[in-house]
Amino acid sequence: MNDSSSMMLIGIGGGGSAIARGVRRAFGEGLRFLAIDTDAATAADCEDFLLLGGNRLSGRGSGGDIVAARLATEDSINSLDPKIEGVRLAIIVTSLGGGTGGGATLETVKRLDSLGIPSIVFATTPFTFEGEDRQRSARGVMAMIEEAAGATFFVPLDKIVGNAERLDDAMRRAVDTMASAVTLFWRLVEKPGYLRLDAERIRHLVSKAGRGRFAAVSSMGPDRARDISDMIARAPLLTTGSGPVRAILCGVLAGEDLRLSEISTISEGVRSAFGNQATTFELATVNDEDTFSGRISVVLLLFEANAKDDYSEEKPAGVLGNKRKKRAAKPLGIGPQGRGRFNNAEPTIWNSEDLDIPTYLRRGISLDV
Repeated sequence: MNDSSSMMLIGIGGGGSAIARGVRRAFGEGLRFLAIDTDAATAADCEDFLLLGGNRLSGRGSGGDIVAARLATEDSINSLDPKIEGVRLAIIVTSLGGGTGGGATLETVKRLDSLGIPSIVFATTPFTFEGEDRQRSARGVMAMIEEAAGATFFVPLDKIVGNAERLDDAMRRAVDTMASAVTLFWRLVEKPGYLRLDAERIRHLVSKAGRGRFAAVSSMGPDRARDISDMIARAPLLTTGSGPVRAILCGVLAGEDLRLSEISTISEGVRSAFGNQATTFELATVNDEDTFSGRISVVLLLFEANAKDDYSEEKPAGVLGNKRKKRAAKPLGIGPQGRGRFNNAEPTIWNSEDLDIPTYLRRGISLDV
């Protein structure tokens, strides 16, 4: 069994499955892939598929109801176990704001966590024009996903599509952007170069890493390294942070013509843009002449300090550094929060909202403390 065989890509809901299919097409054979949905129609485009809540929803989808999706996932969660046999790290792609993306992602991540399988979640959040209800639904579940996942990347669709004018172009760009980043990340692990980063190292790095940001950029030509440094500094997806950067994972994918000076240029550019407060910097390379001849692609993952880091008793050494002492308790914390003491209790649901989550978190209200 090679390193990558212990990793699995899981697409959840219609949006997540579309992104996962894009990764599957780009990467080719050798990628373990599972699609999970409450809508049976998704199975038509997926080799391995798990239908959630068959008796409850009859394969018709959750109708945008996050509570129905959570219950459907709870009904079917035992069916997940045989499909993830041997998995040591799960890469999850999903879209929040609807029913299945939010409800099923939360329950799936919790199940993986209970089995000791860290997960990296790449999730899109709704367009602004989709309205406050969908935005609030996404915000309500984000904190709970963070609490169970190893690392989370929440990506506003507004940031991905840029100046796209047509809706179909915007959706295609969103899928392509997410799929490209995940594909590069997967290649970084599957086909390591001289600076190696295998699946077990990734598993160690992302365990309880918390919320992060990511970007994937490419360039060709004599100034490609400098161009990449400039693109990274201006990347829209790297500006949507909620805290200082504490750890950086930088993957450089290129052909055999990759020069040391280019690695140095990219590394210095990343450190200059984001490394002022970073305590950990990991650099890895992929040397693949067939795929990257003449060009350099970089996938950059930035991890932030967050509530997990601030309020946990102790952390294992890894992406956020060595063990840290618990800070003095505050009446209210700033940053992502989970359900706390309600984590193992049944949620109190009213109008599709989890009332165990404080109102200021469900409605995205900032507090000055």
